[in-house]
Amino acid sequence: MNDSVSLHPTGAALLFDVLQDLGVEVIFGHTGGAVIPLHVELNKRMRRGEPVPRFVLCRQEGGAGHSAEGYARASGRVGVALATSGPGATNLATPIADAHKDSVPTVFITGQVPSHAIGSDAFQEVDTVGFTRPLSKHNYLVRDVDDLEWMLREAFALAQHGRPGPVVVDICKDVQLAACLAPHPARRRHRPAIPFEPARADAILEALSSAERPVIKAGGGIIHAGAAAALCRVAERFEVPVTTTFNALGAVPFDAPYYLGMPGMHGSVPANYALRDADLILSLGGRFDDRVAVKDFALGKRIAHVDIDPSEIDKTIKTELHLVASLSAFFDHALASTRQARHPRWLEQVGEWRRQLPLPYGSGDYIKPQAVVETLSALTAGDATLVTGVGQHQMWSAQYYRFQRPRQWISSGGLGTMGFGLPAAIGAWYGRPDRPVVLIDGDGSFQMNIQELATVVANAIPLKMFVLNNSFLGMVRQWEDMMDGGHHYETCLARRHDCDPDCMALDQTCRRQMPNLLGLKQVYPRLETLRVKEPERLHEVLEQALMMAGPVLVDVWVDKAEDVLPMVLPGGRFDTMIESADALTGT
Repeated sequence: MNDSVSLHPTGAALLFDVLQDLGVEVIFGHTGGAVIPLHVELNKRMRRGEPVPRFVLCRQEGGAGHSAEGYARASGRVGVALATSGPGATNLATPIADAHKDSVPTVFITGQVPSHAIGSDAFQEVDTVGFTRPLSKHNYLVRDVDDLEWMLREAFALAQHGRPGPVVVDICKDVQLAACLAPHPARRRHRPAIPFEPARADAILEALSSAERPVIKAGGGIIHAGAAAALCRVAERFEVPVTTTFNALGAVPFDAPYYLGMPGMHGSVPANYALRDADLILSLGGRFDDRVAVKDFALGKRIAHVDIDPSEIDKTIKTELHLVASLSAFFDHALASTRQARHPRWLEQVGEWRRQLPLPYGSGDYIKPQAVVETLSALTAGDATLVTGVGQHQMWSAQYYRFQRPRQWISSGGLGTMGFGLPAAIGAWYGRPDRPVVLIDGDGSFQMNIQELATVVANAIPLKMFVLNNSFLGMVRQWEDMMDGGHHYETCLARRHDCDPDCMALDQTCRRQMPNLLGLKQVYPRLETLRVKEPERLHEVLEQALMMAGPVLVDVWVDKAEDVLPMVLPGGRFDTMIESADALTGT
C-alpha cells in the first residue's frame, strides 16, 4: 500500500486499514467504553462483507492477552490483544510482562479516556503508558489521530525486530472518532543493526572445535529466529551435544543422539551433568537465568555467547567470547566455513547419561503424572502443540513429552504465570489450527482462568484438556515438604473451614472437588468431560478423549505425593542434583 492507507478516515477506520495491511488475522480481546468506536467500525465492515481480522471475545482481558501470546508462540506471527481503558488495561499487565520475559512478539492495543481528560482522574482512567513502561519493549500514547498510523506500524515492526517482545499502543477515545487529515510521516527509531563480525564468529567456532567437552546451550532465540534446522546441522558437524532451555524445547528432536534435554533446577540428568563437566559452554540465543546458571555454573569453563540483544552479553555470567548477531547470520557463517570437529569420547559419555532421559519413575496404586505425559506423547506421536499452565505439571510436561519440532511447546517460562495454559491454548489453536492442541494443566493453575472455557465452547475450539488433579498447589507443596516441615496450610486445595487446622497429611483419599471438573459439562454446554482415577484405565481414557471431535476436559486424579525430579536445590550446584524422592525428603 501507499504511505497513507486511505483518505481522511476516522482513527477507528484507520486502525483496521493498517491491521488489514499488516496481515493481522485474529484479535483476542474484551470490549468496554473506551474502545466502542473500534468495535463499531469492526461491525460495520463485517456487515459490508469486507475482510477484517477475526475478533475472539475472551471472558477476561488477561485471558485475551495470554491468547495473543499463545497465537504468537505457535504461529511465529504477531499476537494482538485489545482491551478498554482502566481495568481492561491493568488486566493486561500480566500477559504483557509474561510476553516481555519470554520475548514474545505481541501488540497490546488499549483504549484511553479522551485526550482532553487525561490527568483529570476521569472514569476508568489509568496511566497505561506509565505502568507498562517497565513491562514492555516499547509503548505509545496516541493523542493525535495524525500519529496513529505511523505508531501502529512502528509498534508491529518493533514487536518483531531484533529481540521480539510486547509493544503497547494506548489510543485515546477521541482519536478513534477523529478524522485523519494530515498523517505524520513514518518514523524509524529501531536500534541500528550491529555489523556482523566474522573474526568473533571464527573465534567461537575455533573454541568449539578445540574443546574436549563442548556443550551448546540453545535458548528461545533459536525458535524466534527460525534457526532450529541450522542448529541441528551445526551440532552434527561439530559433534557437540545440545541442551535446549525451557523456551527452546522442540528445537532439537527428542531422539537426536546429541540431544541432552532441558537444563536447570528441574533439568534432565544428561543436560545438567554435561554442563557440570563441560570445558566450553556456548550459549545461543538465551539468557543465563538463575534456574540454569546455578552456583559455580561457569567455574573452570570457557563461556561463549551469541545473542541478538547486546544487553544480555555479560549481564549475569562473564563471557570469554561473545558475538552480538542474529543466530541466522551466525549459523550461515558456521555452515559456510570448512570447520568441523569430532568429540567421540565426549558423545559416548553423553550417550551413557542419555539412558536417564527422562528420569525413570515408579508405579503404584495411583496414576503417576509422568505416565500421563508419556502416554499423551505416544498417542500424539510427539507432534501435538503442547500447552501448559504453571506448576509441577509444567515440569513433567517439559521432561516427558518427546518434542519433535519448533513452536509446539507453549508455556510461561520467565514469569511463571499460573492461569496461562487455557487461554494460551486457545490462541495456539488459532495460530496453528492444522495441529492438534493438547493442554496439560494443574487443578490450581487451571482455575485461575477457568472462565475461558466459555470462549472454547462458544467458538467450538477442539481443545483436548488434561488436568492433573492432585488437590494441591503441588510445586509449592513440594517446597513446603523440603523446607517447611510439611505444613500445607496454604497449598491444599481440598481444605475447607471444617477441616482439622493441624492436618498436614498427604491423604490420597481426601479428594474434595472444588470445583467438580466432571460437572463442568453442565456449566459449559457442548463441553465433554471425562475422569480417570485408575492407572490401568489411563491409556484407554486418554485415547478416547483424543479421538473425540469437540472440546474435551479430562480430570486425571494423580498421585498427590509425587515430586518433580531431578532437582537442584536453591543455592546448589549441578553436582548436588537430587535424583530420588528419598534424597529429596531426607529419608
